[in-house]
Amino acid sequence: MFSRYGRQMILPEIGEEGQKKLLSAKVLIIGCGGLGTPCATYLAQAGIGQLDLVDADTVSFSNLNRQFFFTQKDIGAYKAEIAEKKLVQMNGALCVHGHVKHIDERTVDVILQNFDVVVDCVDNQETRKIVHRASLKLGIPLVEGGIDGFYGFISCIKKGYPCLNCMDFFAGREKEKTPVLGAVAGIIGSMQALEAIKIILGMDNALFGQILYYDAKRQEMESVSIPENETCPLHGLHKE
Repeated sequence: MFSRYGRQMILPEIGEEGQKKLLSAKVLIIGCGGLGTPCATYLAQAGIGQLDLVDADTVSFSNLNRQFFFTQKDIGAYKAEIAEKKLVQMNGALCVHGHVKHIDERTVDVILQNFDVVVDCVDNQETRKIVHRASLKLGIPLVEGGIDGFYGFISCIKKGYPCLNCMDFFAGREKEKTPVLGAVAGIIGSMQALEAIKIILGMDNALFGQILYYDAKRQEMESVSIPENETCPLHGLHKE
């Protein structure tokens, strides 16, 4: 089995022990769209032992500029079910589950529990806030990401570090329709996969307490430290 991952096992940060960590890891991806598609692809190719995908949406024609799991023949079908089939075809040695479920305050704790890492690939702020709060409460590392046209961001959240809510990150960001360029979604989704891998491997340079901003027009990135805010309503949750 290790021969499949031989090229990445050359890396001193991975090796045989690191690959064993990846193969035993359980990762939950929320959203099978523009971010979730590339994220799930690279986590499966890296050998994450168990991948669960949650998405209650169906494929629409407007998804096809960026969500490469799907074709015109899939219009109207559930994304999570198609994504499961695609990932099993990529790497049949993995355990993959696609769940057609809505995430809300009532269901989120049950859906998130027992995973090593959660990757949030949704496109609405209400779900982001729900997942954000639940991951802190349950003590599960969260990889957050989002895009807006030519721009994107990534951040990692866990107890002991300032969270996105500390800087009121979610305020005023909801849009009826967010502009999306497929290549930008691919970049941010791939970066989310990379951050999840770093967390599983126990590397000390994951983006906890930071936001990485990506500007595709200039091909520039900037990492910004999140200021800790004692008045953040989630602050008590992310203290050790």
